[in-house]
Amino acid sequence: MLDRRSPIPLYHQLSQSLLAQITNGEFKPGDTLPPERELTQAFDVSRITVRRAIDELENEGYVRRVQGKGTFVAPPRIQRGILKLTSFSEDIAALGMEPGSKLLTLRREPAQRRVARELHLGEEATVWFVERLRFADSDVIGLNLSYLSLPADVTLTREELEEEPSLWKVLAEKGIVLSEADKVIGAIAAEDWHAELLDVRERTPLLQVEGVAYSDHGEPIEFHQIITRADRYKYHLHVTR
Repeated sequence: MLDRRSPIPLYHQLSQSLLAQITNGEFKPGDTLPPERELTQAFDVSRITVRRAIDELENEGYVRRVQGKGTFVAPPRIQRGILKLTSFSEDIAALGMEPGSKLLTLRREPAQRRVARELHLGEEATVWFVERLRFADSDVIGLNLSYLSLPADVTLTREELEEEPSLWKVLAEKGIVLSEADKVIGAIAAEDWHAELLDVRERTPLLQVEGVAYSDHGEPIEFHQIITRADRYKYHLHVTR
């Protein structure tokens, strides 16, 4: 029941009531929420209140609307810690899901000015550019852009990157172990090409992580940009005082 004497808006109370039913398993991923008309009658609120409650759940990634079909409970968001250096593949596997990768681009190219600065490279340096879509089971989760400063005798092939979803594992097999990183986490709005690749609408909020990963010898190896769906991904931080 909703508390009409509470200063908390009715739409937020309703969204939290529905969220409780989602988190306790009454509504499971893929289930359809009751139609707006049923919710207005069940909670004795206006259709505008119901729509604002659903909007709130959708914005937080708990449900998704499908035009002409209804509102569905979304799969749970993937939680990733940020105090320990782990790869995407390791995190997905630890959650009991199958990590996947689709290689979009692999090439050597001149280092852009920012890439050269982040990797401490001189003028006319070249890097490996690796662009991949990342999956958890069969669901697209994010886009990974990696710029790699590798020794001259180390090469990458499409075959090995298409066979092994973890780039860091491929590098480790070549004797390059990444052991620490600097990262900055921010939010961006999906542009048209993000929307197409990640199956979201334009201007949808996305999470972006930019950072540099270092070898166990302290050498900057990888400058990366990781763009993930905010409705499927979140970062977890544990702090003490």
